[in-house]
Amino acid sequence: MSLTNDFVLKKNDRVVFLGDSITEQQLYTNYVETYLATRFPELNLTFFNAGWGGDTAPGGVERLDRDVLALKPTVVTLCYGMNDGGYTPPTDEIRNRFVNGMRELVARLKAAHVRVVLLTPGMVDEGANPAMGTVRYNHGGLRVLADEVLRLATTEQLPVFDLHRLMNEIDAKAKAADPKFCMIPDSVHPDPAGHLVMAFGLLQALGIPPLQQSIEVDAAAGKASATPGVVARAKRQRGGTLQLSLKLDRLPFFVEMAARKVLPFLPFQEHFNSCSIRFRGLTASRAWLRMGNTGVYSFRSEDLNTGINFFDQWSSGPMQIAGAIHRFTCEKDQVYFKIWRSLSLNNEKAGPHHAGAHASGIRLMPGLERVRKSMLTRTALACSMELVATDKIGVPSGNGDFIGRWSSVGPFPKPFATDRLGGEAAFTEQIPAMGSWVPCDLDLSNPGNNLVQSFGQMNDCFVYLAAVIDSPVAQTAELLVGSDDGLAVWLNGEQYLSQLEVARGVTVDQDRMPVSLRAGNNLLLLKVTQYGGGWGVCARFAGLSVPVTVRNLSDR
Repeated sequence: MSLTNDFVLKKNDRVVFLGDSITEQQLYTNYVETYLATRFPELNLTFFNAGWGGDTAPGGVERLDRDVLALKPTVVTLCYGMNDGGYTPPTDEIRNRFVNGMRELVARLKAAHVRVVLLTPGMVDEGANPAMGTVRYNHGGLRVLADEVLRLATTEQLPVFDLHRLMNEIDAKAKAADPKFCMIPDSVHPDPAGHLVMAFGLLQALGIPPLQQSIEVDAAAGKASATPGVVARAKRQRGGTLQLSLKLDRLPFFVEMAARKVLPFLPFQEHFNSCSIRFRGLTASRAWLRMGNTGVYSFRSEDLNTGINFFDQWSSGPMQIAGAIHRFTCEKDQVYFKIWRSLSLNNEKAGPHHAGAHASGIRLMPGLERVRKSMLTRTALACSMELVATDKIGVPSGNGDFIGRWSSVGPFPKPFATDRLGGEAAFTEQIPAMGSWVPCDLDLSNPGNNLVQSFGQMNDCFVYLAAVIDSPVAQTAELLVGSDDGLAVWLNGEQYLSQLEVARGVTVDQDRMPVSLRAGNNLLLLKVTQYGGGWGVCARFAGLSVPVTVRNLSDR
């Protein structure tokens, strides 16, 4: 995974991603676009996605003038091979057709003075479709085509990355840790985690240098220092709180929740999105850090002494802006895609198109790029954190703090009224063992879609979320919740809300209910239903007389 390619990009480059349905998914391409736009705003880059489902390298040649060269690109990335192999055992005819198509694409792009970047085809998951194993399509067919791409890159002296090898390596590591791991659910098209692996490979092919910054904090002395690109200041406050102020010269990259399952096996953050923050002089066993009312996190002091990645923790502050820019990228690319395909081409892969509509899509891009650039003018970002050392487990939560630390089980298919806990109210009467429940920290900067980020795009299903609320005293409060779509709420064996069969979007605090918290542990259970589209939830308390502490079922 060494970073060996020279830096490909130049100021004012127009980058086109060309490929098949995996490119058309607008996932790895959007990750790369968002990363480059936030890390290198001064380059003023423009991006177009020219992926087409079912396409092959020869098919890319047929539509090169219409769908690529018409965009006046300066850089084109090529990712072909999945369909070229025909999902059959490799033959000389298949290999030669692919090689000839790739050679012609490279020759014509070079003749147009375009810099070309190559990716080998990815992989298929033979566990998701055993038929792929029968024909040896992964390590046989796709490996043959991947080797041809590497040979072409050597012959033409082009930057290249072997996605096939990387994806197989990452998949093997992840499956060794969890046999149920899958990043290609239909065997061919990666999910967001698989696309993050592809984005990691393309960034390397583009020669993007590592981003590895660090912050050192002496918690006892109230002093801080940082590497270039970050300004850090610390100050001790009354009561033992440490106030830390930061100013960043670049936004972090936003890794959406649905892609994060691959991070333990893929060094994306370590290579491209790292700002290590280390705290020295902590005497308590734990500490919590707060950034805004949506970002309160609990850590072991030994982990803070070793260092945590600041870019990997918070959904507020700089990460909230980074998340907004990523969502803007996704919407922007959909606008161009709809004009280019729906209005211009009427979904014809070859043949004529409505030139006026295509031109309209091209003309839209500079305006949309300016909108994103206006969001990026805040690249010198100021933010602050509070650190409090404590021996308590959990995350402090006061009035108005959203609850982000949960455990989850599911999703489960409809009908929504099905009780998957064997007694939903009884479940909350005492804290259960973890069992099949898993930690689930919600992205509270995007409550309208945080469950999609956690579980992927799903339809007609529901999920349970459970959190332990530790209250120092018995007290009454108001629980404020919002959901997309339906919601049921239980606390300590009592059901407070049941409106499962509703289709709605999230509005913060759209349901309000008075609740009673007992001294000690209280178990809060949510059941959130999903018809389709957006899916998310948010919850917080108001009217607390004393702050509470929130933990998931595994925080003991």
